[in-house]
Amino acid sequence: MQDEPTLEIIVASSAGTCFGVEAAIEIAEHQKKPILGPLVHNPQIVSDLAREGIPILERYEGMQFLKDQGHNEVIITAHGYPKQLKEELTSRGIKFHDATCPVLLKWVYRKMERFEKEGYHIILVGDPEHAEIIASRSYSQCISVVYSEEEIDALPDNLGMTVAICQTTITKEKFQRLVDYIRESKYPDLRAVDTRCKPVKNQQEAVQDLAQWVDAMLVIGGFNSSNTTNLARLSSEFLPDNTYHIDSPSLIQQEWLDGISHLGIAAGTSTPKSQIEDVKNRVAEMFKGKVVVRKGNSEDDIMSFEADAAVEF
Repeated sequence: MQDEPTLEIIVASSAGTCFGVEAAIEIAEHQKKPILGPLVHNPQIVSDLAREGIPILERYEGMQFLKDQGHNEVIITAHGYPKQLKEELTSRGIKFHDATCPVLLKWVYRKMERFEKEGYHIILVGDPEHAEIIASRSYSQCISVVYSEEEIDALPDNLGMTVAICQTTITKEKFQRLVDYIRESKYPDLRAVDTRCKPVKNQQEAVQDLAQWVDAMLVIGGFNSSNTTNLARLSSEFLPDNTYHIDSPSLIQQEWLDGISHLGIAAGTSTPKSQIEDVKNRVAEMFKGKVVVRKGNSEDDIMSFEADAAVEF
């Protein structure tokens, strides 16, 4: 009699919602006020909030709605909100509950303020269309945003003292590559400070470790989530044909499980733990054999910014 096949599911040692996302959800559920955009980039969380009757507005076009509907309170999403638009809310007498990630509010923005006072021109490495970058760039008068070699080529030849910081969800490899290019092509004395947040760093390292020895990887999170997309990209470096980015257990296909014995599961910082459980349960239902789940090491997120000092390179 042939032995029953066994599948071991291993969840990455760091996976799922971080303290910033959990705090944002708590604010939204407690206040139950209109939110200026998706609170986080996870469709399940956004849908859950909408079902609770919380209006989800267009991020930068919702002020007219607030005025028309007589709302005098609003929630700002975890990705932040441009400084000028916060000031406009205040000028209109609209109170805002700020769910911006504490890493941005208490660490990144403060670093930008300090660098500007010291006379640096800030080069922010990140996606200029991402809500985090749109908000972050508004907190400095001396700032340029780049996300490619072509955008670096377009920078002025002389900006004086320069310092590079990065989007909190970018990969270390991409930030390093663009910093190296800036130094080679523009500003050889550029300072560079890695401002990725600690949970993102932990998740990226966990995915790189896990993807090297499992047969396939499921990466759970919104398709518009920068940190989840980067996790899938990192996994794909080791599993180019067996990395699957999903935002729902219903997307799992039977053929993904055929012939494998070790399945890794990773999840972005905006992915709730319940969604990870749903994916594990769906895999257990679909796999034709025995399923064993091995839990990764839990790691508490410590809301300490200066203690976990940004790395310069």
